[in-house]
Amino acid sequence: MKFLLKWAFRLFLVLLVLLAVLALSFDTLVTGFAEKKLRKQTGLEVRLDKLELRPWSGRARVEKLVVYNPAEFGGGPLVDIAELHVEYDPALAKERKLHLNVLRFHLAELNIIINKEGQSNLDGVRRTVERVRRGERIVRTNAPMDFAGLDMLNLTLGKGTWTDLRHSGTPREFNLGIRNEVVQDVKDSKELVAKLTPIFVRAGLAFFGVGQPVPSVAPTNQPPSVPKLNEAAVPKP
Repeated sequence: MKFLLKWAFRLFLVLLVLLAVLALSFDTLVTGFAEKKLRKQTGLEVRLDKLELRPWSGRARVEKLVVYNPAEFGGGPLVDIAELHVEYDPALAKERKLHLNVLRFHLAELNIIINKEGQSNLDGVRRTVERVRRGERIVRTNAPMDFAGLDMLNLTLGKGTWTDLRHSGTPREFNLGIRNEVVQDVKDSKELVAKLTPIFVRAGLAFFGVGQPVPSVAPTNQPPSVPKLNEAAVPKP
């Protein structure tokens, strides 16, 4: 009996290792497939470090997704997403309803470029995607899912850079100032837009350098200094 228990325990460990290897291989295959799919769908260069899909438990996670600018805008990074973590209700997903239990989104960097003709790289991306879409016949096999609510969103927006090639061309960097902002109990898409709008307005103001906080002066216990009068300037009685 002791030998049988020891053998069963070893077999259990082997199965655990095998499942771990299969999970890692699955993530690697899915990551590679998703990266190629994004390139094909957008016509842009894309780098995806890791994609975890766990549909049976209703969880998905993206680590380090970088989308690059079109070649005419230098081909550098356009957007750098450090993390996208999603937990959803798998039972409702089968009914084509998307209820998010947890959504964590961390935008590390957004780079805006204006070329010498006054066009932005966002316009260039839109044109590239539209050109790819016109050249491909995209067939939807499933109806789009209905948004059925969001329990908790954790939002972080890191930094943005603005480069205007019509002038100096020197990138200006801004802190978007959104860190671990929490939005809760969203019932529908209309409420989601209403709750996100003031957050994105704050980030937009920070991006363009508007409404930045004024540096505070350290408090002191000393009384304010009174300027000395110039005795020569004081009229004599």
